[in-house]
Amino acid sequence: MQAIVLVTDLESAGRRLTALGLTVLNGGRHPGRGTANLIVPFGQQYLELLAIVDEVEALSSPQGRPVASALADLGPGLARWSVEPADIEGTARRIGQAIERRQRVLPDATTVTWRSVAVDTAWAEPWRCAFMSWDNPDTHPACAPVVHRNGATGFARLDVVVPDRDLAFEWLGGPAPPGVVMETGPRPGPVRLLLSSPSGDIPIS
Repeated sequence: MQAIVLVTDLESAGRRLTALGLTVLNGGRHPGRGTANLIVPFGQQYLELLAIVDEVEALSSPQGRPVASALADLGPGLARWSVEPADIEGTARRIGQAIERRQRVLPDATTVTWRSVAVDTAWAEPWRCAFMSWDNPDTHPACAPVVHRNGATGFARLDVVVPDRDLAFEWLGGPAPPGVVMETGPRPGPVRLLLSSPSGDIPIS
């Protein structure tokens, strides 16, 4: 599972998480999209800090514009979440959306590739998760071998406001993943992320 926090400045956002005792990795650029990210891996989950680094490129890109719109409409903060289904093709058929090929280039020039479903839908309606499937397990963002100084081990809880719980479960194709708490309310979308650590939960957003 993935949670995305939109930020206006990657460097300062990375320093803030480093000060909390987290190990933050440079995730590189999304070619042609005008965006870049930082990654905080936890083995099975990861936190992504996402920023627009080239506004002209982002606004001219079909994949960059939804990010720019989300940042303009909602401002910085917890913005979107994703899950990894066992069958990405079956998931695409179930919800009636196409599989997209996406990529990101790491600072060492390694290209990370994955398949995604409903990313743009999730930007527009952030209570809906996107669905991801990584092509190479060795470059999965969650799997980088890091140790967090504060002992953080992953997501303790992700709170998501939904317009209707049954509708949310229908979108997911089943119950919410472990640690995801769904409640109905205004302004649907992810609203709070807590990380597990030996000294207690760490609020991220």
